[in-house]
Amino acid sequence: MSAHPKLETLASLVILCCSFFVGCSRKNQHPERGVDIGPQPSVQVPLKPHGLPVDFFKSTGYTECASQIIGYRFVVWLNNQDIAVGFNTSPPCRKSPDRKVDGMLRVLVFDLQGNLKASRDFPYLADGNGELVADGEAMPGPDQTLLIRRESVNVDENGRQESRSGVHLVDKYLKDVAHLDGFLEQTTLVNHAIVFQEGYALSGPRTYSILDGPAATVITHRQVDWPTGAMDRKFGEHDIAFMYCGQELAPGSYVYTNVVHVGARFRCALNVLSASDKGWTANLVDGETAALVGVLADGSVVGKVHTYKSNAERLMRWKSDGHSETLPWVPPPMDGTVETEANNFSRYGVLAAIAAQPCNSIQRIMGAKCDEDGETRWLVFDRKSQSPLIDRTLPKNGRAALSQDGNYYASFEGNELRIFPLAH
Repeated sequence: MSAHPKLETLASLVILCCSFFVGCSRKNQHPERGVDIGPQPSVQVPLKPHGLPVDFFKSTGYTECASQIIGYRFVVWLNNQDIAVGFNTSPPCRKSPDRKVDGMLRVLVFDLQGNLKASRDFPYLADGNGELVADGEAMPGPDQTLLIRRESVNVDENGRQESRSGVHLVDKYLKDVAHLDGFLEQTTLVNHAIVFQEGYALSGPRTYSILDGPAATVITHRQVDWPTGAMDRKFGEHDIAFMYCGQELAPGSYVYTNVVHVGARFRCALNVLSASDKGWTANLVDGETAALVGVLADGSVVGKVHTYKSNAERLMRWKSDGHSETLPWVPPPMDGTVETEANNFSRYGVLAAIAAQPCNSIQRIMGAKCDEDGETRWLVFDRKSQSPLIDRTLPKNGRAALSQDGNYYASFEGNELRIFPLAH
């Protein structure tokens, strides 16, 4: 018995819509996405018994007030054996408009077997008092310390609001090492030395202090008079690298300015200032810009190069002898950033984003499962291989970090600390 002619017509229309608008099948929705690559975790530690709030990894609740209340969410390797996990146990939002949130950060340190070695709560000023705030940060500090960045909005005795910045350093037992007030410029890529700018200057020479060692003491001061057109900049223990860019505001005429003009073509060069006053320069191809990752121990510089009016990007390493090399990197259409690295950048972890692919009207009618929010992937590369060791989906509210020797990575996701072994 033949089907009803109207049903046959409707079925044909559905097939035509699927073919024309692309996306009714899962295969066609995301042709650029691959299968997850990498091992299963060797250790999984549930964190709710250690005080992780029940709703911490839900899509709402701990994100909806992120611009008003400072919250922490991190996993950091302190050395090759100890892993710190941090999260706020305080509420993510005000319970009532007139009741401020008192912040409480809990930090746990585990070994490679998942055994708890240390635990400590850190009170902090969480409430932005109506001002926009950024997420709380923590990262490796000098000499196997944990660096907890403190940003807060205080109200003085006259009711005026003022922003304060500082750094709290603790050792692997979570004992205090140092409290440092001031704005953290950055940490270096190799030893994780701390760089502070002394005072604040919009123009003219700027003075920086670099702190290193077990007590985070000042090892050197550097004064830099940044030229107009100096853009991204990174500090090493001995060298400073920055991008120096001109912008084509008229055909064939490049202007050096600190104002970035949308749509302008760039002409950039990597400049390295050495403590021994023997600097060097590497020119980029016209139309390329670079976001610097850091300065390595041998003085070479790593950066992500982006091509003008193109989605193409690549990871480069420039050397003082004039040579350069292209390092393994994420394929298009992903946009990646280096989040963590092993010793001397032998391996590095990359967080990559795939742009959202919203459903069109036909796909919505058909009930297609389109990706409205995009996808985040976690990749680990070895400089000796173009293929990633790890390439997997990582939840947007998850975190991951590579061990200093590159033999493991750890993730903070799904209410757990997970430890993954990597092939040697």
